[in-house]
Amino acid sequence: MLFFFITNRILEIWKGDVVGGRKSHRNGKKYRGDHTTLIPAAENLCDRIEKIAGVEISLGFIKQGLPSVNGQIRVKIADKSGGILLTIRGNTSAQEITVYTFKRQEAKLAIARAARGLDYHIAFGGRRSGQ
Repeated sequence: MLFFFITNRILEIWKGDVVGGRKSHRNGKKYRGDHTTLIPAAENLCDRIEKIAGVEISLGFIKQGLPSVNGQIRVKIADKSGGILLTIRGNTSAQEITVYTFKRQEAKLAIARAARGLDYHIAFGGRRSGQ
C-alpha cells in the first residue's frame, strides 16, 4: 500500500499536479533562452506581453516554497541593461522574467497596463545593472 502511494505521488509530481498548480511552458519566436517554464502567476501576463510589438521574453529561474501571500499576485518592474526586469510573485513562488526591447518606456507602460488589467499589484523598482 505504501509503495502504491509513493508511486502515485511521484507520478503526480511528474505530471505537475502538485500543490500550487501545474506549471506551463512557453517557447517560440518571442521567447529566448533555455528556460521554458512559467509559474501560474506569470502565464497570463506573458501571454499579454508577447503581443507587444518589438519585445522578446527571457524566462528566469523559479523560486518555490515561499510564504503564502494569500493569492495576491505582485509584479515589480525595473530597468535592466538591455531591457526590463519583471519579478512576478505568485502565492508561494516567484520568477524573474526579462523583457528585451528597444522601446523601453512604451513596453513598460504596456506591461503595467497588462498587469493592472489582470488585477496584479504593481511596483516600480530602480535600475539593476550588470545582470
